[in-house]
Amino acid sequence: MAEVPKKMLVTSELEKSLIFQNMMKLKLPLHVCFNDIEYPGFIERIGNEGIVVRLAAPTMGGIEGAVRTNFAFHSNYHYFSTEARTLGQQLILLHPPEQINKNMVRMHERTDVHGKVFMKFRILIRAKKHELQGTSLLANERVLLQEVKKPRPAVDKMLSAVKNLVSEFSQGFQLKIFKPGEQLSFEELIVKETKKVFLMYDSFEDSIEEKKILDEGLITLGGVYERLIARGEPRKAVESRLLDFLDRKRKDKKFSECVVPLVVEGEVAGCLRLTNDLDYHRSIKPALALKAMEYVSLLTEALVKYDYFNLRSGDEFKIPVLNISAGGLLFRLEDPRLGGYIVKGSILLMALLFADRQVRARGVVYRVEEEKATYGVKFQEIGEEDAKYIDGLVRQMRPVCS
Repeated sequence: MAEVPKKMLVTSELEKSLIFQNMMKLKLPLHVCFNDIEYPGFIERIGNEGIVVRLAAPTMGGIEGAVRTNFAFHSNYHYFSTEARTLGQQLILLHPPEQINKNMVRMHERTDVHGKVFMKFRILIRAKKHELQGTSLLANERVLLQEVKKPRPAVDKMLSAVKNLVSEFSQGFQLKIFKPGEQLSFEELIVKETKKVFLMYDSFEDSIEEKKILDEGLITLGGVYERLIARGEPRKAVESRLLDFLDRKRKDKKFSECVVPLVVEGEVAGCLRLTNDLDYHRSIKPALALKAMEYVSLLTEALVKYDYFNLRSGDEFKIPVLNISAGGLLFRLEDPRLGGYIVKGSILLMALLFADRQVRARGVVYRVEEEKATYGVKFQEIGEEDAKYIDGLVRQMRPVCS
């Protein structure tokens, strides 16, 4: 590869000014990346000090120092680095950049590197489509669906929507994120082990021989009883343990209760607890408990986007790259649990491990083949020297078709 052509860099003050003026006029979005968290926003005004951007969601702490900003303009991907600081009220000031990098659409030869190159990644934007059951959505359900589509959802707004929705059938509302080494309650342990909603329909009517509620997403006291017996625990000990559990609930004046898991990469990272007391004397019905699980799945995605949870996909170089070019790559996920976090349009921050080099890049998922568990990625940002290295690798090996 030759040096980066001048058309790939925007250095003219006039051209930079025209780009930002047009973005403000057309209300085109841009994204500010600080501490590996990406915040969407829009240009509110341009002055002598720089570019004032209003972010779509509050930042996690103040922004101060170097940031990376990217945006799409005239069908090309642009990005630059500059200094920034928080102005307040979701406003930040970007200092005028010295230059803007522009990635043109280009074709690249690719080569097979299966077994030679591995990667890890971090998901910056997850674009999963959600559909709540039923044709008519409640106002708060629409809030959930609208917010979760955003790169940086308003978590507090979503929490409020979930609370309003479950208040129709539940008095108590408590969200809990499990901490490492934390001692969990009996019902929290059941939820963590089964990944199902634990439902106590009625503390006075429930017993270890209650009639079963047949749904794979729920587990009741009868199901817990069978599970513990099947695990080899003594029958008398299990009966005593569960009867003590019901007795404690009655003493605490708990009439009905359900514990909904927050599942991240196949593991339970927390729970939402819904309760009704004896005075309210109303059962949480199975259909409503499952509806709450739908709401929690949307809330979990928002928390993932806000980095409340660390995804294992970014821990080790275990994901095999099948083929690669200076413009992108194809990789395969051997852990099926990760597939739920990547869809077409997801943006990944990647680290690629070659035999003699480690390359960092940012890319967008443009192709998903679920049956093969393969994902095609186009690079949006990659260092010039890294792109040269990959291009040289392709030249040394026989290209294959994509």
